Formats: sequence, structure tokens, C-alpha cells
Amino acid sequence: MSRTFYIIGAGMGAPDSLTGEAAHALAASDAVFATQRLTAVCDRAAVCPFDRLAAQAIASDAQTVSVLVSGDVGFFSAAGRLRGQLAPHGDVRLVCGLSSMQYFCAKLGVSYDDACVRSLHGRAGSILGAVSYHKKTFVLTGGENTAPKVCKTLADAGLGGLTVHLGENLGAADERIQTGTAETLAAEACGNLAVLLIEHPEAVNACEPVRDDMLTRAKVPMTKEEVRWVSVSRLAVQPRDTVWDVGAGTGAVTLELARKASDGLVYAVERKPEAVALLHENRAKLGGYNVHIVEGAAPDALEALPAPDCVFVGGSGGAMRRILEIAKQKNPAVRVVVNAIALETLHETQAALSALGFADVEVTQLSAARGKPVGPYTMMTANNPVFILSGGGADAE
Repeated sequence: MSRTFYIIGAGMGAPDSLTGEAAHALAASDAVFATQRLTAVCDRAAVCPFDRLAAQAIASDAQTVSVLVSGDVGFFSAAGRLRGQLAPHGDVRLVCGLSSMQYFCAKLGVSYDDACVRSLHGRAGSILGAVSYHKKTFVLTGGENTAPKVCKTLADAGLGGLTVHLGENLGAADERIQTGTAETLAAEACGNLAVLLIEHPEAVNACEPVRDDMLTRAKVPMTKEEVRWVSVSRLAVQPRDTVWDVGAGTGAVTLELARKASDGLVYAVERKPEAVALLHENRAKLGGYNVHIVEGAAPDALEALPAPDCVFVGGSGGAMRRILEIAKQKNPAVRVVVNAIALETLHETQAALSALGFADVEVTQLSAARGKPVGPYTMMTANNPVFILSGGGADAE
């Protein structure tokens, strides 16, 4: 006879947050296994280290076995992994539970159907993009990414004034729910079992393209919007990409890239102090807090940066080949786009892409003209033509 394994979402880890279906499954089970924290749900559960749950369930001689996991089986849960381990040994059934997001938002009296949901529990990543482009962001914290550390990241990025709701030890006797600013909560101690709901009423729409008139320009050169849109499209930026913008100038391309890499980070490298000041101003003005500004000259400023998924080069300072070489050394599959106005830069870039083994190299010359009213007429005014070069690493496909 085939064995039956139930993987049960135990909610907040207290009996009163267990669903009726889960209670019936536990009652029908010959054996129950859980970590120490979840044994409060079932007084006959055998305590087992998390990484031994599946092995213990398989090794037991019980016909019907339940394994308890926290929260809901479909919400950043270990249930998927456990299911794969148990499936060869019997029929595996998942029983949903109350997720921490449902519980916490109900306690706060707010809806979560418009929230961006992210987990930093034992995971690498940045929350800055999610918060920049969503009015509500729910975050599971834990491991190295504790709630105070996440709040400090917000504060360091210039978002310290945002309202943050903190939930610690939800459902337990020592449950704590607190509301404050990111800056104040960054300074408070908090345990490992915590969630955050971050409110950002001024979050910008990541799907809206950056228009020239949105930016403060001063006397720093700026890549025009038509060229930006084609260049960024060529990079095929994915939401979680790490991106370099080398020679970032006013930040026009930087902020376009940041909206595409809405769950990633964009490193804006710029050596001119007046341009760096504009980068900071436009970053705040357009709400692109997933932009990290690096003041320094390429290629030296690139050495300490994380490996990029894609790189835009708007200004090389005469070091084009070395810039592309460093990018490809850090990630052989890197995607690159270079803008060139001068023929000499075009030829230098073509030679560098070829010598470094970039594949699928394309060159486009873009000449855009805009209508300008002159009395009752519309006169077209041309912008300078720009060469757009693109390519991918040998392993990019």
C-alpha cells in the first residue's frame, strides 16, 4: 500500500493559526515531524532538525506521515524541496497554511493585493528597486538580512523617512508589531523572525520611460531620449540584473536602466564632480534608489564592482578596450552597448569588441529629428547622429 505524506503549512506556529484541513490531516497521521519551534502546533510531533525532516519521515514505519513547515506551503516555503524528496516514497499532499503576509497585514488592517512581495530570508539581493517602484513592499527578513539591516539600507539610500511596519515573532507570546521610520527602526534590535511592510507613496512607475524634460541637465552632456531608448533596448536588461553605466553623466541612461533592472542594482560610474552632483540630484528627483553612484574614473573604478550582467558605456575617457576587457573578465557572458559620436571612437570600439571575442556585434547609426513650432509651421531639428554598438560575451546565448 502506498504511503501518504502530508506537508502542512503550520501558519504562525500556534494551534489557533492552523487551518481545519491541516488539523484533520494531523489527526489522521500516524507520525508527525517538526522543528522545535513548530511543535506547539501538535503535541505529539517528533522534534527533528530542518535538514533531516524528509529523511526522518521516510525512515519512519508510519503509513501516514505529516511534516510541518512554517507559514504557507506556497509562500517562500521549503515545501517544494521536501515534496521532491518525499515523492519517490509515496503520495505527497500539500496542505496550505496562513502566511506571515496574510497574518501581518490583517493585524495592520491593510490590504496586500497591491503589495510587491520579496524575500531576503537567507537570500542575497537588494530591496531598493522594489521599494523605489512600488507603493507597498512586503519583505521577509532573516539570516544576514535582518530587519534593522534592511531598514539601514533604506536609510543609507536616502529613504530613511519612509514609514515601515515591523512584525517580530508573529503569532507567538512575545509578538511585537511596531511602526516607525526606516531610520528609527534601523537603530533598534530585532530577532531573526521578522517581516516588514514598507510604504512609499511617492514610488515611481518603472514602466514609464525617462523623458529629457524630467532631468536636470546643467552643462553636463546628456544622451537624448531616442538614443537612450534604443541603447537600453539593445541591452535587454532583466529585472534582477546588475548593470554598469560607465561615464554616467547626468544619469539619463542610468535611470532608464534602473527602471528596467527594477529588482537589481545599477552602478553609475562618473569621474567629473559636477556630473556626480547631477547624478545625485536626478536619482532623487526620479526616484531611482536602486542606483549606486561610484565617483571615480574608469577603468580603475570598475575593479571593485560586482560582475555585471550588462554594461553601457557612454564615455570611456580613452580606455574603451580596458573597460570592455574588465567587464568580460568578470562575466564572460556580459552584454554591452557603447554609444559613439566620433568616428575614432566607433573604430576603437569595433576593434576592441572583435579582439575580445564579443559575439553578435551590431552597429547602428541613429539620427533623430524633433519637430519645433515656427509660427504656424513645424520645423524638424536634427540631433547629432550617434553610433550604437552592441555585443554579447561568447557564452551569452
